[in-house]
Amino acid sequence: MGRAYGKRRLGLNRLTLIFFNIAMLKIKKKSENYSEEVVVRKEKSGVSDFINHSLPTEEEVEEFEKIVEDESRESEIDESLSEIYKDEKGNTVDVGSLNIKKKQGLLFWFLNIIFTLVVMAGLGYGAYYYIYHNASDSTALDFSVAGPEKVLAGEEFFATVEYKNFSRVSVKNARIEITYPENFVFLDSLPQASEKNSAWQINDLPVGASGSIKIKGKIVNGKGTNNILLAKMLYTPENFSSEFKKESSRAFLLEDIGLDFDFSYSSSVLAGEENEIAVKIKSQEKNFLSQFKITIDPSENLELISVATTAKEKESEPALIVEKTLPNSWNISGLGKDEQELKIKYKINNKVTDNQDIVLRFENSDGDKSYSFLENRINVEVMKSDLSLTLIANGSKNDQAVKFGDKLNYSIVFANKGKTSMKDMVIMAVLEGDLLDWSSLNDENKGGEKGNSIFWTKEEIPVLAELKSDEEGVIDFSVNIASFDEKYLGYSVNDLQIKSYVKFSIGNQPISQNGSTDNRSNTIINKINSDLSLKEEVRYFNQDNVPVGTGPLPPKVGQTTSFKVYWTLTNNLHELQDARVEVILPANVNWDNKNRTSVGTVKYDAGSRKVTWQIGRLPISVYRADAEFSISLTPTESDRNKIMVLLPGSKASALDIETQGQIESATKAKTTKLDDDEIASMNSDGRVE
Repeated sequence: MGRAYGKRRLGLNRLTLIFFNIAMLKIKKKSENYSEEVVVRKEKSGVSDFINHSLPTEEEVEEFEKIVEDESRESEIDESLSEIYKDEKGNTVDVGSLNIKKKQGLLFWFLNIIFTLVVMAGLGYGAYYYIYHNASDSTALDFSVAGPEKVLAGEEFFATVEYKNFSRVSVKNARIEITYPENFVFLDSLPQASEKNSAWQINDLPVGASGSIKIKGKIVNGKGTNNILLAKMLYTPENFSSEFKKESSRAFLLEDIGLDFDFSYSSSVLAGEENEIAVKIKSQEKNFLSQFKITIDPSENLELISVATTAKEKESEPALIVEKTLPNSWNISGLGKDEQELKIKYKINNKVTDNQDIVLRFENSDGDKSYSFLENRINVEVMKSDLSLTLIANGSKNDQAVKFGDKLNYSIVFANKGKTSMKDMVIMAVLEGDLLDWSSLNDENKGGEKGNSIFWTKEEIPVLAELKSDEEGVIDFSVNIASFDEKYLGYSVNDLQIKSYVKFSIGNQPISQNGSTDNRSNTIINKINSDLSLKEEVRYFNQDNVPVGTGPLPPKVGQTTSFKVYWTLTNNLHELQDARVEVILPANVNWDNKNRTSVGTVKYDAGSRKVTWQIGRLPISVYRADAEFSISLTPTESDRNKIMVLLPGSKASALDIETQGQIESATKAKTTKLDDDEIASMNSDGRVE
């Protein structure tokens, strides 16, 4: 049987014998009794020896199969371990460190599900948007409103609604609707509106078609208001049954009303006595409100007596036209360029409360509708007494602005309106404020002084011993306002004012500063205007002694001499508005241009011969402003040996923002003596040679 097995192995191919031989060598190397002779024979054996090698025994064949089986198993294990110790990219993994991955919980899977749903919803919406929007470009329709950003009250302007179909389909049933600002006045449109001046039926709008609507109107509203025009377009794309909408808007800022108003009135009134509100009106350079209406809100306790304009100093000057339309309404027209004044007279019949509001509304009418552009609420203190006690300062019982160094001329008018006499009266004037120069007090009646008050009894004014019914009297006195000092730069607006009123008592009783106001007069508040000051110099040499003029000095007949005019404005306390300096050149003085300013512009009007330095707003941060320009003079024979006037005197003016008072500062006339120029005045007396 062994021999049959050996013969069966002889059928192995040569490659199998080679592997078999290699395996036998391994077996023999492992044996401790392996002879060196075999090794020598192996090293010396050739192919022929290998062929002539004796066939293996059955035991050797079994040993060989076992080795082959072990090698195959080891190879599989190595391949499996190799796969275990390699990452997804085929790189060997470092097994020296062990990373343990936590098992994901319910929250992880819940968030994964939510994320998946969001992604799917986004993809779905994107598909919907592409199919139902981009596929037809139904929203690719341009729609906008254009117009000026800023307008004035009553100024006519155009608002333009523009539209264009950029989509790939036609649009049908297009309609444009406009919602106007509340104070918008519709005037016209092109094309005409389909209904109520606010809707336009466009109907079909082909691909690429466009159009516009021009709306003409004006806005009458308060200064600084934002007026928003809303527009919407309703339409249906050709391949849709649903209606789409486009919206747009435009804001129009009402920059100014074109009119300046100044209200003057007494802050306290006596019940039953006639009182007055003075309204000064001045048109600005651009004004579109040629007429308006004044309406006073009615009140059971308020009696409106009249609204009238003040008489003009010159007959040639136009006056306001006042026409009463309702018991509490007046139409005002005839506005000119100059400042004009209205006086509203009224009476508060009874004292119902300590204070009462009087509401003035200024409106512009368009047909049956009125548009308000200004409302002023005046609050007055109401007093009731049988003694009519009125305080007047500088001719007015209303609040007014004053300036440093002014004199305050006071008058106290008292009258017994009761049916019985008033005996042993004491009248006291109270002047609150730190800006009075009490050393300048002038009182012919020699009243007593105590703190910030002056009081009079029957000793100084005999009629106060017994003031009979309907009897009256007057007390006059004056006091100066202090001159400007740098210490006032830190004062607040309330510190820079003087509050004045009068109180009385009967029976020689002391007058309390507190308590009821029924024994008190009207109160006058005099706010101190800012310290605007104008300095003017006419020079041939500047302050560095460098010539800035040309020609002979002193001037000579038939020859031209030029001079430089310097204006310097200073201001510290309050911000100013509409600041300007003006001068009218004499007939023989010519404008020589060469002007320069630090702020504003200098212009010359040849018709009026007026030089104007227009500054406008002057904040307190700009405490000094400068301007300069040149003038020239060519004397004639009649001017020989004369000192000629170069400037008749210039005037600076501005509106104080805090006090609402008009400020003015003027200079004296300047001549060829050149008093401001030390070098020139040393060599010339100013007489023309």
